[in-house]
Amino acid sequence: MNNIKLGLKLWSIDDEGLFKEAVQLFEKKEIDFVELYIVPDSFVLGKSNILNYLKNIPTVIHSTHTEHDFDVFWLDDSKIQLFKEQVIKTADFLNSKFIIVHAGVGDSQTIFEENIKKINDKRILIENMPKAGKIGTNNVFCFGYSCEQLKFIKDCGFDFCLDLAHTIKSAVSQKLDYKDFIKKLISELNPFYFHISNGNMNNEEDEHKNLFDGEFDIKWIKKMLSGLAKEKDIYLAFETPKEGNGLLNDIKNMNYFRSI
Repeated sequence: MNNIKLGLKLWSIDDEGLFKEAVQLFEKKEIDFVELYIVPDSFVLGKSNILNYLKNIPTVIHSTHTEHDFDVFWLDDSKIQLFKEQVIKTADFLNSKFIIVHAGVGDSQTIFEENIKKINDKRILIENMPKAGKIGTNNVFCFGYSCEQLKFIKDCGFDFCLDLAHTIKSAVSQKLDYKDFIKKLISELNPFYFHISNGNMNNEEDEHKNLFDGEFDIKWIKKMLSGLAKEKDIYLAFETPKEGNGLLNDIKNMNYFRSI
């Protein structure tokens, strides 16, 4: 497969056995990298077995987000300290090339620009968001859902993690053709790092369904990514569900993607 690197998603609270299994999958060349989501206070840097497993695997760090009370729009000293001590230092420890950060919940370009400077790191990739979702409250929508907002983020100096499911859900909210919207964002933002999962077209919230279970045109998505991969390395992290059978379902989704 032309330069499409397939990534496995793990959380820092996952069972140690999943990390051992990830090492085996990497050694068998069934995965190319791990994307590790940081749950606050779930490990001690330098003393964690799970992190030691990842020392010899290319690992991307995904910052904690609103599910664990971290939001670019609502930073205080303790949140900034958490980011520096647990996200940045873990990325340093694992020699991570990228740190993925959600754009957050809000609509003020000024607040986003001021706050992102407080945690800025050259490895940060901003993840685009759906407009609405479980993390949106009191009619305050996610930031980084529209082309206008994402172009502003790019003007702030950031590259992107383009979450394809978020992009499609945003298109649903905006009543746009999602394939046209994806093509527009790729043209405007020039991303090289992607998240993939499936979902349904009858709601606006992110679902993280198996690639073979939803309504998104995964065949079209693969064709689009394969075209990009002719020009540059593409990183593709799978955010599909785990189903109590170790990492078998992750590999099932990756093999489905390979087989299309």
